[in-house]
Amino acid sequence: MALKLKTPGELFGFNDELSRFGRPVFEKDLDSNVIAEANRDGTTFVDKKASKKQKADSIAHEDEHHDQMLQGQLSYTDDSVTWKKDTKSPARVYTRLDNGMIEAAGKKVKEGAHGFPWEADAYKNS
Repeated sequence: MALKLKTPGELFGFNDELSRFGRPVFEKDLDSNVIAEANRDGTTFVDKKASKKQKADSIAHEDEHHDQMLQGQLSYTDDSVTWKKDTKSPARVYTRLDNGMIEAAGKKVKEGAHGFPWEADAYKNS
């Protein structure tokens, strides 16, 4: 009888196929209209109901956000998103609202909208 070792994903609950070193991807139920989320700890959550292509495209996009966080451009808490384009630019803080919206220039804009600078960069590079 042969011994079958479990993969790291089987042991820790992440998707081996979608993950890469240092960026584990966990499949779970996400809020409606959310396919993936980049987390500050380097993990990515992806909606388990999404298609294989949607998952791959969304993970590439979220990897851009991970890179932005590593470079000190993007950070967030439950209450705010902070964006700093480069070392010469001032940091801009956006207020996160309870309903998946962000307050920007006095308007309520859906989080993930292409108009936010961190999203525009991620969409351009993914």
